[in-house]
Amino acid sequence: MNLSKSKYTRYCQCPKMLWLDTYHPELAVPDPARERRFREGNEVGDLAMGLLGEFVETTAYTPEGKLDIPSMLKNTRKYLIEGRENICEAAFTKNGCYCAVDILHKTEGGYEIYEVKSSTELKDVYLWDVAYQRWVLEQSGLNIAGAHLVYINKHYVRQGELEIQKLFLKEDVTEAVEPFYHEVAENTAAAKAYLAQKEEPCGELGEQCFKPYDCPYWQYCSRDLPSPNVLDLYRISAKKAFGYLREGIVTFDDAVNSGIPLNKTQRRQVDAEQLRLPTHIDRLGIRSFLDTLTYPLYFLDFESFQLCVPPYDGTWPYQQIPFQYSLHYLERADGGLKHKEFLADENSDPRRAIAERLVEDIPADACVLAYNKVFECTRLKELAEAFPDLSEHLLCIRDNIRDLLDVFRDGFVYDRAMEGSFSIKKVLPALFPNDPNLDYHSLMDVHNGTEATDTYLSLRGKEKEERLRLRESLLKYCGLDTLAMVLLWQRLREFCHI
Repeated sequence: MNLSKSKYTRYCQCPKMLWLDTYHPELAVPDPARERRFREGNEVGDLAMGLLGEFVETTAYTPEGKLDIPSMLKNTRKYLIEGRENICEAAFTKNGCYCAVDILHKTEGGYEIYEVKSSTELKDVYLWDVAYQRWVLEQSGLNIAGAHLVYINKHYVRQGELEIQKLFLKEDVTEAVEPFYHEVAENTAAAKAYLAQKEEPCGELGEQCFKPYDCPYWQYCSRDLPSPNVLDLYRISAKKAFGYLREGIVTFDDAVNSGIPLNKTQRRQVDAEQLRLPTHIDRLGIRSFLDTLTYPLYFLDFESFQLCVPPYDGTWPYQQIPFQYSLHYLERADGGLKHKEFLADENSDPRRAIAERLVEDIPADACVLAYNKVFECTRLKELAEAFPDLSEHLLCIRDNIRDLLDVFRDGFVYDRAMEGSFSIKKVLPALFPNDPNLDYHSLMDVHNGTEATDTYLSLRGKEKEERLRLRESLLKYCGLDTLAMVLLWQRLREFCHI
């Protein structure tokens, strides 16, 4: 069985994940966010190729568009013989182990490995990766003089042309790799033996299911767990939950009978499930929240995207850049519900346009409701910093935002259908069960925030008809988010007989 560096790191996280990748990849649950990160990683790798000066690249493709590894191996040998200083995607194979080094840099003392990551921080999984590369290269006869990780400088702010020397940070990890390096020979042999099994091996659930990356086979591997179980407890840590599982504490009944500590929210969740309680309603608490709201009353929701490489002047890596909002509002208590919305042109920086429209659409002193207001408040603060002439008005909007999430997070309303989550995607169907008009799955094209981001970023270059259709889908999705808030607010008023 051939191993690559990605397969090796999969094995280090969870051997069974690698086995399923090999024999049953169809069981994986697709994750658009993970796929986008993979594409971004490739883009970042391409950008970093010139970081150490002039370079040659070994990458080659078959007529079908797949990597042509024999050609890459041949190109690497050629460039090594020629003494090239920087070889990108330098490919090596030895005893069924393959890797392609992002940048192989020649020095007087030997070669240095530069592994490029799109992250803004260093993680142990990256050291697994570099250790494996060093081992394969040394098995292939190269003298490795050092190892480095190249990652994103989160403090870089773009001004004008992209400056890759400022965008990237380089860290010498030669010594940090040592403990992981000494495990590679044993791990590669074990991985090959593990993959040689034709029958599906057993695998224990544990923290490795989510660390360092979420496993795409979680649904398959956890299929025998009862629902709900201790993993579903509100904000329980993976370490604690899997520890309970290993002790045989699986169900909510087990949790109660064993006497494990539960916080107030977890206790309410467990009681509601065990006793099949009706919706918990704390009218006094709800009323205390509603009394803080005034008219005109606005319901605001942003959609945003974030890119590893800052796309506009004044932006930084992974900055959340708002491109859309929906705004439902009531001018007075007995007034009709009105709606405004904004969706930026996808061909330019959306921030100025969205800031101007926010100032136009929301009075500075208006009461605004958001769901998990930290997100909207932070975007408004960033827009205010970017556009000083609009700053005062934008910060007034921010300072007048109330958080509808507080009602549910503070325990004023709880229904067992929320399953211990207070996200709007859980709260809405719990309080409005079986309402087809509030079903995000019935929307066209866009059903969640990840799809909204991907759809907006895909608009550029689309044919006019498809572009208009997708823009309409974006508007409907974001509009449902604020309509959902309106309906939740109305339901709260009904609970209090207002």
